[in-house]
Amino acid sequence: MSSTAGKPNALINELSPYLLQHAYNPVNWQAWNEQSLLQAIQEQKPLFISIGYATCHWCHVMEKESFENEEIARLLNEHFISIKVDREERPDIDAACMEVCQNMTGHGGWPLSMFMTPDKKPFFAGTYFPPVSLPNRIGFKDILLRIIEAWNNEKESILKAGDDIVKAMKDIQYQHSSVLIDPKTLTIAEDQFVKRFDVAFGGFGSAPKFPTPHNSIFLLRRSHTTNNHVLKAMAEKTLIAMAQSGMYDHIGQGFHRYSTDQQWHVPHFEKMLYDQAMLIQAYAEAWLCTGNSIYKNIAERIITYCQEYLISNNGSFFSGQDADSEGEEGTYYLFTHDELTRILNKEEFQYAEVCFDIDHQGNFHDEFTGEYTGKNILRLKVGIEDIDNELFKSIISKLTHYRSTREAPFLDDKILTDWNSLMIASLSFAGRAFSNFSYIDHAILIEQHIKEHMFNNDSILLHTHRNGISSILGMSEDYAMYAKGLLELFQATGNVKYASDCKILCDTIIESFIDNDTKKVKQSLIPPTDFHIFASAYDGAIPSGPSFMVDVLGKMGIITENPHYINTAFDIIHAYGKQIETYPSGFSYMLCGLDFLLSSRQEIVLAGNKDSILYQTFLQKIHSYYMPHAILIQNYNPEELSLLAPSLAVQSTDKDAIVYICKNYSCQQPIESVQEIEQTFAHLYPN
Repeated sequence: MSSTAGKPNALINELSPYLLQHAYNPVNWQAWNEQSLLQAIQEQKPLFISIGYATCHWCHVMEKESFENEEIARLLNEHFISIKVDREERPDIDAACMEVCQNMTGHGGWPLSMFMTPDKKPFFAGTYFPPVSLPNRIGFKDILLRIIEAWNNEKESILKAGDDIVKAMKDIQYQHSSVLIDPKTLTIAEDQFVKRFDVAFGGFGSAPKFPTPHNSIFLLRRSHTTNNHVLKAMAEKTLIAMAQSGMYDHIGQGFHRYSTDQQWHVPHFEKMLYDQAMLIQAYAEAWLCTGNSIYKNIAERIITYCQEYLISNNGSFFSGQDADSEGEEGTYYLFTHDELTRILNKEEFQYAEVCFDIDHQGNFHDEFTGEYTGKNILRLKVGIEDIDNELFKSIISKLTHYRSTREAPFLDDKILTDWNSLMIASLSFAGRAFSNFSYIDHAILIEQHIKEHMFNNDSILLHTHRNGISSILGMSEDYAMYAKGLLELFQATGNVKYASDCKILCDTIIESFIDNDTKKVKQSLIPPTDFHIFASAYDGAIPSGPSFMVDVLGKMGIITENPHYINTAFDIIHAYGKQIETYPSGFSYMLCGLDFLLSSRQEIVLAGNKDSILYQTFLQKIHSYYMPHAILIQNYNPEELSLLAPSLAVQSTDKDAIVYICKNYSCQQPIESVQEIEQTFAHLYPN
């Protein structure tokens, strides 16, 4: 990150922490807005679009090497209109440029470097570039010189290339890809996971390895559907391996973004809110599915990390922590052998050596050279179940205190609607699963912030909030994930207002984001380019907006007895059908939605006096079962519920508590005792 010496550029007026990191670069950066785009047209200069995020290690590297380089800055300032984009603030711009980069180069990542004509037609793309050319890689300065020369001497060729790329991207966007998905696609996805499963280390494939918790969620749910224990075993091995690895911060809790190696040893150290949210969900589901308290403990520790390190004054969560501190990646998290001998007493150090694979030369190696750095990352080489003792707790306590004296990684303190909505969902689910109502209370607090501060005067959902200012129109992910949070909050509290608000969002999604012709999901209300309109359904590091829409619309269709919601969920799946059929396991969370829609799903109605001991006993007992194909509806206010779900609201009672298990709005005889719940639910929802 640049110093604050000298005159700032136009980014000094932005809210994004990432853009502000570049406010004192010698590059005349501008934000993506009408003024900067108009300037490119008026001056007939190509656009250089640089996309990254505040906690990205390689974004910092390229800034230091190239964007603080006076000669490179001069070239950019004289010959280009340079625009900085925070991918988390503008995921629509990032998605448009990333799709181009991946199609042009076969790969993507951040920092993303994109060159466009003045009218926003891309003609060259890449990711990180070193400042000067290396034997096997062109340098950024040479790229600029070649583009400048071509722009001056072969402009027509560049303009034609831009036209051709835009046409190709439009063809990809609008190509007929609707296919009726065969239910066998679920089995094909399972088989793909089995073939890619890393038997030795857990996870799928080799390096790099991302946590992708939705893959584990898919395997757990399909194991429940099919009684295929191999699927559950793969999910369990993956979840345990990650929790024992260098990916997990054993001192401060929380997970790093991904591992650079197959063994999960060496991570890139940024911590992202969306990873924590989805991992809470995965570990909580694993706890319900298996009864293994290790998963519950890990989920609770992730929540503790978020509540201690990412919390804002209003109860919402910040976006993430940087990988770098003191100018290097991972410095905050690594220890030399000598440091550990000074911090710990002899007994503690000897035990730490055994637990954490501590080595005098270090166990942490450079990502590229493979050479050991003399530093150690704390990764368990013993089982998690073996460290629940006072000696280990003493070690962690001392290391926590020592680490608190170091310079902490940069905190990206913007509050995003989509990622906070994921936390609403995961806290609500964890609160139910663990009978911890403080988690549900926190989810309620976040939802209140969104409702009170994340809508504009026209009642349009907004995407980001920082320094008391909410801005940028909400995108498909915001609507889909907020709807998911409301749905989970409804099941956790029984409060009909959350389901009613979710219904409003579902209607907005159908009206504003589902394309009438293709049934694909639009990325944003106002597309930033004309070559990227539709959101990807691919479930990458985080599940896609379309996948969450399928999940929510399917379940809300059951709750509200609205077949249009269910039909729309199927429409979305079929709209992306060709891509799904090509590589089903890449759409694991969307397939979770399909699995639910095709399952023998139930509605569980708990009716009675919610303040009674029996009602709360019933509720806690119900929450203790793994029920991925059931929807819980609390009917303690039949009058309100009747406005949302008339058939289910009929199942009411004057007694303290009664449980109805319903299917297709036809309910079995009521259950009136804890013993009956245990007998019935053990049969319907076995672990």
